Amino acid sequence: MTKRIPTAPRRPNLCMNAVLNSTIAGVVAPIDTPTPEVAVNTAPEVQVAVTPMDHVLTLLAANNVSMQSLQENAKGVTDAITHLKNGLDLSNKTNEFLKNSVLQLMTENAEIKKAMTSQNSVMPSAVPADSSSSMDDDLVLGAKHHPLISQLINSYIKKPNFVSTDPLKVAENNNRSAWSMTGTYGDKYNKTLALALFKYLRPQRCCTNVSKSVIMNIIKNHYQNQVRVFRTSAEKIMVRNKAGRRRNRKKTLLDRRIITYQTYTEAIHEGMNRYDCGNILSIDVMSDGESDGNNKVRAYRPSWRTDELQTFISTIDELTVIRLKKNSESLKKRIPYEKEVSIPENLAVTLPDWCFSK
Repeated sequence: MTKRIPTAPRRPNLCMNAVLNSTIAGVVAPIDTPTPEVAVNTAPEVQVAVTPMDHVLTLLAANNVSMQSLQENAKGVTDAITHLKNGLDLSNKTNEFLKNSVLQLMTENAEIKKAMTSQNSVMPSAVPADSSSSMDDDLVLGAKHHPLISQLINSYIKKPNFVSTDPLKVAENNNRSAWSMTGTYGDKYNKTLALALFKYLRPQRCCTNVSKSVIMNIIKNHYQNQVRVFRTSAEKIMVRNKAGRRRNRKKTLLDRRIITYQTYTEAIHEGMNRYDCGNILSIDVMSDGESDGNNKVRAYRPSWRTDELQTFISTIDELTVIRLKKNSESLKKRIPYEKEVSIPENLAVTLPDWCFSK
């Protein structure tokens, strides 16, 4: 008979009981059942020392992220620049296409003229008896239809009576070749200069398919125009410059009065008791002024202006002094004179009746 060895008594698994009795397992332990205490062994906290190298690595990682963001932004800017460049290239190609089209049209036009000329030479009966006038017309038309050639001539020949505040432009103009104004176009010097100018123009692109006679005619016209400018009397130049200054002074006065009227519109309307003044200020209403050189201007008031209109303009001038403050000291004193002038036709429609004297 075999002996049976008794089994050792089981020990309760305290850890398993704690899990089964926890709320995680979904079973709540009865209140009157004592829960055995479980001894929990907590491992001691281990403090990891942070070295300077760790800080450096952290900064490098953050720097890498920033660099990636900058690279993405730079890529976006590069794409935008590439897009803009493609647009510019397309625009340049369009301009080049238009230029080539114009040159092609000019070439075809020249070929048509050449064909017509050869046809006329083959059929002499179709040619008028006096063909010199038609040739002159062709030469004149050639000069008018080739503005680029005239521009090249202007950049090659010295301009007479040239005035500029830029010393570099004055020096550049003085270094150019100049026509002799005392002789004629047939003089040896002018003929030599004309031939040198023709040699300069011949290889230019704008002179392609342009005959020598047309180019020489343009050169001769340039010489004649310069002689006409050179021989203009000093008195005429002074009169022209004086008229230009008077015109500019009148325009400046009008602009100044318009700004003042727009600034003090309500005050002017109430002071004049007039509310239809919007169309009064125009260049034809302004007085013609002549400066006497002593910081004074003789203002010639048109005879058709009423005293009320004159009061309106004088009020604006007084308000202009207030508006400009210290800058008003640069204004010239206006001395009034009256001048017999008829009413301009356009003002008779635009101005109210109280502006015209009866």
